[in-house]
Amino acid sequence: MANTVIINGDKRKFTLSSDVKLYSLMDVGFTKTKKGNYNYEHPLYNDSPYDAPTKLKMTVDKDLSHLTMVVTDRTGLQKVNIFKNKQLAKTVELLDFILEDLEDRNIIVPVKD
Repeated sequence: MANTVIINGDKRKFTLSSDVKLYSLMDVGFTKTKKGNYNYEHPLYNDSPYDAPTKLKMTVDKDLSHLTMVVTDRTGLQKVNIFKNKQLAKTVELLDFILEDLEDRNIIVPVKD
């Protein structure tokens, strides 16, 4: 059973789909690391992806059983809570769109309490 993750500040919980496929990860932009894990980084921006204040970072381990998901600042070093700032509503919309796409492709699934 895969682990459950919560993005900092979000109320929703997600886990890897039991039907996740390697080619699905590659199709959405995951890249393989030297250790064999799969990383995904997507800028969360309002106007320009080159000036994005935050980004979504995800990692899936090489045996497709463990997921990490976090929203960070542009450097990728500090966690950011985009849900507590009303000025970041467009950023939250973009995050929701990305997560919905990952759900549609059977990469992640929401966890019900």
